[in-house]
Formats: sequence, structure tokens, C-alpha cells
Amino acid sequence: MILMLAASMPVWAGGPDVVGELGSDFKYTVNSGTEDAQDILSAPFHFRFDLLAQPQVYLSLIGAGAALGGAFALDPTLRSQLRGMSSSAASGLEDGGTYSLSAVAGLIYLSGLINNDPRAREDMITTGEGVAVASLVTMGFKYGFGRERPNAGRGAWAWFKGGESFVSGEATPAFALAAGISQHYNYQWYVALPAYSAAVAVGLGRMGHDAHWFSDVIGAGLIGAGTTELFYYLHKRHADNPNKHYWIFPVSSDRGGGLGVGYDW
Repeated sequence: MILMLAASMPVWAGGPDVVGELGSDFKYTVNSGTEDAQDILSAPFHFRFDLLAQPQVYLSLIGAGAALGGAFALDPTLRSQLRGMSSSAASGLEDGGTYSLSAVAGLIYLSGLINNDPRAREDMITTGEGVAVASLVTMGFKYGFGRERPNAGRGAWAWFKGGESFVSGEATPAFALAAGISQHYNYQWYVALPAYSAAVAVGLGRMGHDAHWFSDVIGAGLIGAGTTELFYYLHKRHADNPNKHYWIFPVSSDRGGGLGVGYDW
């Protein structure tokens, strides 16, 4: 996938206004973050109860619950299978997955700069926001649940013991990156499959180090991918409804124009 992206990047021909594009991306990042904060903080006041009647909501919750429940059931079995992995193999899986996903995201953004492609750059900014927020959520889970790591020797159900196992802080950003890269390519299987495989490799590497349970990895996947998907949804909604938020920086006419502030529920 990295080679495919690199081959598609044109030779630098002095065309792109990198400084201008970086400035535009900075404004997009700040404005999007401001809009996201408004959406999240005001969500309880604008909750649509009709959403509860939609089958996909229940299917998503049931699917996530089943995946996490199945992972809890498999924790001891998979630990016994993977704990014997060599340290070098575990590190290879973890580092290989992390670096490959980071490299692909970086290449997509770089191609957006060279080709003057705002969508590519904004998609990776959205992905980066997903990575950052998902990592913060992960920290809350770690300290909130206090689950002991497998190598502590206290079993899979040692919760609220001051541990930091649930969820995996290394796998969460990997899944967030995988979701963002997959979204950028409209979840084409030849992109999504290797992207999520790389994220799974990170989790397996952590399990090989005996540092995480399988359910820690699945929980990280749900948080990482779910957070990035949420920001993709919010940013699309912002683009479709440009006059419903306050902005820090002035925005172009295609987003409602004005003096940098716009609001209308």
C-alpha cells in the first residue's frame, strides 16, 4: 500500500503553495476542533430519541457487545497461545503495524500537499484528531477500570486494582489510523484489509509481550475506530451545514462566508 501511494505521487514541479496549504490546514484544524467541541458538549441537549428506533443502532451495539464479550471469554486461551512469542517477534508485529499505518497516513497527507488536494489533507487531519481523542479516552479507561496486566499473574478478572491494562494504549491509535485510512479510500477492501490487519498486528504484538489481554485489544479497536468514524461523521455534517457553529477563523463563502463567526441551530 505504501508503494502504491508513493508511485502515485507526482514529481515536485514547483507548483504547490505549501505554505498557503499548511495555513489553510491549520485554520481547518482549529475550526473543526471548535465545531466538534460544540457538537459534543451540546449533544445531550439535542439528542434525537427517534435514533433509538433505528435498527442499525441496536445492531451496532449488539455487534460491539458480542465482540467484546467474546474477547473476554477468549482471554485466558489466547494468552496461553501468545505469551510464548519471542520478544523480537512481538516487537516486530507492534512496530511494523504502528510504523506502516503512520507512514501511510503521512504519505496521504503529503500527496495532498503536492497535489493541492484539500480532501486528502483534511481526511488525515480528521484521522489525527481521532487518534488524539481516542488516546485520551483510553487513558480514562485505563485509570477508571484499573485492570491488571496479564504479566501481573492475577488473572483476567483483576479489575480496579490500580493496573493499566484495559484498554491497550498502543492498539487504540493504530485502529484509529486504520479507520481513517480506510474511510479516505471509501473502505475499499484492498485498503481496509491491510490497514486493519496492521492494527491487529499491533495488538498481537502487545499480547506477545504479555502486556495485554485480547479484550484489551478489542476494546482499543472499538474506541479507536469508533472515535475516528465519529469525527468523519461530524466533519461531513459540518460541511453540509456550514452555518450552525461558531468559528475561530474566517471561512470561505462555500462554508457560509462571514467574519469568522456563524451560528444558527
